[in-house]
Amino acid sequence: MDKLQLLAKSNPPTWLKILVISLIGLGIFFRFTHLGQKVYWYDESATSLAISGHTLAEIKQEVFSNGSNNEGVIPVSTLDKYQHINPELSVADTVRYLITSDPQHPPLYYLMVRLWAQVFGDFPAGVRSLSAVISLLIFPSVYWLCLELFESALVGWVAMAVMGVSPLQVFFAQDAREYGLWMVMILVSGAALLRAIRRESFFTWAVYALTLALGLYTNLLTVMVAIAHGIYVLISQQFRFNKTLRNYLLSSIAACLMFLPWLIVIITKIHTATNLLSWITFKTDSPFDLIGIWLSRISRIFFDFNLASDDAWVNNLPSESPLFYSIPTIIFSLFLIIYIIIFLSDRLSTNTSLFIALLGGFPGLTLLLYDLIFGGIRSIHFRYQLPLYLSIQIAVVYILAFHLFLEKNWQKNVWQIMAVGLLISGLVSDVRFFQAETWWPQIGAKNLLAMSQRINQSNNNILLLSSKNDYNLGVILTLSHNLEPKICLLLIQNDQLPMMLQYYNSIFFVDDLENSLAHQLQKDKTNSLKLVYPLEGFWQLDKN
Repeated sequence: MDKLQLLAKSNPPTWLKILVISLIGLGIFFRFTHLGQKVYWYDESATSLAISGHTLAEIKQEVFSNGSNNEGVIPVSTLDKYQHINPELSVADTVRYLITSDPQHPPLYYLMVRLWAQVFGDFPAGVRSLSAVISLLIFPSVYWLCLELFESALVGWVAMAVMGVSPLQVFFAQDAREYGLWMVMILVSGAALLRAIRRESFFTWAVYALTLALGLYTNLLTVMVAIAHGIYVLISQQFRFNKTLRNYLLSSIAACLMFLPWLIVIITKIHTATNLLSWITFKTDSPFDLIGIWLSRISRIFFDFNLASDDAWVNNLPSESPLFYSIPTIIFSLFLIIYIIIFLSDRLSTNTSLFIALLGGFPGLTLLLYDLIFGGIRSIHFRYQLPLYLSIQIAVVYILAFHLFLEKNWQKNVWQIMAVGLLISGLVSDVRFFQAETWWPQIGAKNLLAMSQRINQSNNNILLLSSKNDYNLGVILTLSHNLEPKICLLLIQNDQLPMMLQYYNSIFFVDDLENSLAHQLQKDKTNSLKLVYPLEGFWQLDKN
């Protein structure tokens, strides 16, 4: 009996089960504690807007003024209704928001969180608690995939241990967005495909079609996962049109037909979607910076000490994280990828290694190559690379199980030390996450928290200004979660300077650098305009 068969037939020892259950328990603790502690960031505010049932157009119609007099000044608490559920609006209004204002986000998660918030509350901790519950599905999902891939319960137990303390999993368990659900769907659809190929029954192929459709209704990048599945089936069947390939095609067509209603929405609202995604065309200084950041972020699925920048527009490696941190993580990730490639090609069957390589490699490398050729930063955004990160975790899990339970003597001792180090670094990362108010994937959260604190600590009679801009409106909605009710707000529809500035002791202004309102305020010598946070376009106006 060779080592692969021995690993497949090995039963998890009792000590391993106790260890895994303990680590899962710690993982659950980190997932469910301090749900309301971290800043409710820009994207999460968009989630609250979606479940409120209101649309961006409705907000603009109510709160934007012509800026010519005091009539447009409103208390910041007026925005509360756009961050909480309106009992008069239904689930259908959440779908209406997504269609008109955010079509690139399919509706499955947002319908779930709308129904969840009606029961458990629409405050930040209540909304995030759904993600925490969904994150628990990672454990049976990765266990099932490991059973289908490796035919080994032992590998499945090791996988649950790694997933339990992974900072990647813990972060998305406390993020009020769809990415935790997407990870579950990636794992489940992969396991369903492998099972369908093995069983070749109508029921198993129907399950695969359903999981693929649910994945598409969770995140549009499931298309890349589906393509990876298709390439895997073609190669594993040696490009022959047989029963398996036919069933796969029929299941994929069925999934596409189930997704057709939202596909029509995307096609009809493509202009809105592309405008909202225009930020991904920002470029790094060089291809080496892009590759360096891409490699550095791979390490954070195992250990993450929150040393990275939360800026969406990182353009070089030194601005992404300190070099003393990024260089070792790049080296770690590079060696890890090389070792995974060597190990999988040498130790695993062709089909198993092919599935792991395609699951993460096709989406991850496609995004990276696209950015290198055409420019952009799609490949270095953490949430877009989840298929890659999951495939790397699965590969590492198998490598650990192989060396820990099949090797002997000093090699086994070395791998035991490495496994303990991996788990401890994950737990240390989780403790840091537990203590932090912001975490780096929460884009701009650190500055948004500082902005709200700066406004709240100012003198009485405070005015917050913003021009007509969808991004600025999102910033204001995000700030509203932390601003005191005493703050006055004026959202200006055109470029007219308001006349009542002299009535306020402290004035703050949210706008981009190129807007003419900012230039007008700079030219006004009775006031001194200071740019406090350039990336968010946050200004403070002081009277001379």
